[in-house]
Amino acid sequence: MLEQPSQAKVPRQVWFAAAMGAILLVMLLGVALGVAPQKPSSSTGAQGVARLATPTRATPTPTAIPHLTETQPLPSPTATPTQAFATATPSPSPTARPTASPTPTRTPSPTPSPLATALPTATPTRIWPQQDHLWLRRPIAPDGVDTVARFYPYASRGDGTYPIHHGVEFVNPMGTPILAVAAGRILVAGDDHREVYGARTDFYGLVVIQELSERLNGEPVYVLYGHLSQVAVTPGQEVQPGDRIGAVGMTGVAEGPHLHFEVRIGQNHYGATVNPELWLMPKEGKGILAGAVETLDGRWVPEVRVVLSRLADPDRPVYTLTTYPSKEVNPDPSWGENVAIGDLEAGDWVVRVYRGQRLYSETVKVEPGQTAWFTIRVPE
Repeated sequence: MLEQPSQAKVPRQVWFAAAMGAILLVMLLGVALGVAPQKPSSSTGAQGVARLATPTRATPTPTAIPHLTETQPLPSPTATPTQAFATATPSPSPTARPTASPTPTRTPSPTPSPLATALPTATPTRIWPQQDHLWLRRPIAPDGVDTVARFYPYASRGDGTYPIHHGVEFVNPMGTPILAVAAGRILVAGDDHREVYGARTDFYGLVVIQELSERLNGEPVYVLYGHLSQVAVTPGQEVQPGDRIGAVGMTGVAEGPHLHFEVRIGQNHYGATVNPELWLMPKEGKGILAGAVETLDGRWVPEVRVVLSRLADPDRPVYTLTTYPSKEVNPDPSWGENVAIGDLEAGDWVVRVYRGQRLYSETVKVEPGQTAWFTIRVPE
C-alpha cells in the first residue's frame, strides 16, 4: 500500500528568519520616526515588541500669549479668549453723564475778593476795626414774631442733631408776610430745585436773595430769605425796606413754618455767611454782645458753653450759648467773634466759661443799640 504524503513542515530556521526580519522592520520604522528603539525584555515577549513600536511624545514648548503685557493678568485656565483680553473695568461710554448734578449758584464772584478768601477760618479773623453795621430792619413786622429763635441760633447745632446753622430763624405761622430788611436789588426769586444756593438743591425751597445797595468797606452784602410759601418779587426788581417780598412757609428742608434768614459778605455763597444778629437793629432798650473764647495763644476754643447771667443775680443763668465750631461758619470781618447774641437787655452782664473744672468769667456792660465785646482766654 502506498503511504499518503504528510503536510509539509516549515523548517525552524525559516520561522526564526521571519521573526528576525519583523524585528528588523520595526526597528527601521522606529528610526524613521525618530524614536530610539528599546530592547524588549525577554520576559515580555510580544508585549515588549508592542511597547517598542509606541513612540514617546516630546513635551511641547509653550507659546507666548499675544497682546499681554507685564501689567496685565494672565487668563485663568478656564477663561475664554474674550475673557482673557477683557479689561478689569471697562471704560465708561462717552455719553454716560450724570443728569442730577447741581447747577452752581447764579451769581458767584469770578475772582473771590480778599475778604471772601479770608472768611472760612478756624481762628478769630478781624479784617477791619471793630465797628457796628446795624443796617437791617426785621424781616417780620412787629405784629408777628420778629425776634430770633433761641433754640437754633447762628453756628449752632440746635439740640445736637441739626446741621451747623448758617443763619437764624424767625418762627411764624404759615403765610406771615416777609419784608425786605434794607434797600437793594433782587437777584434770585423762585425755587432752588435746579440751582444750589445752600447745602444742596431743594434746600431752601422757595427762596429770595437780595444784594444790598450799601456795601461794607467796598464788599457786597447779600441777604437770603428761605423756606417761603410764596414769592412776591422778581429778579432784577429794586426793593425798599419794608417792601413785601413773600410769605412764611416750610418749603425745602424746613420741618415747620418759619423764615430762615442769612447774611453773606463778599460773595453770594453758602460758605460766606456771617452772624445776622450783628446786622439786625436791636429792639428798643436792647443791645448786642459779641466775644471770643480763645486759648492763651489766641486760637478759638470751638463749641464750648458760655453762660450769661445778670450781674444783679449772677447765680441765675439767663442764656446759655455755644461758641462757633471750627469749620463751616465765619466770624464777622469787623468783630472776629466766635460767639454772639442780639436783643440783650441793656445793663451789666456776667459771662462765664467752665474749662478743665475751672471757672473763667468777665463782666460786660451792654449799651442800648450797640455791640459790647468780651474776651475770655483759657488754657488748652
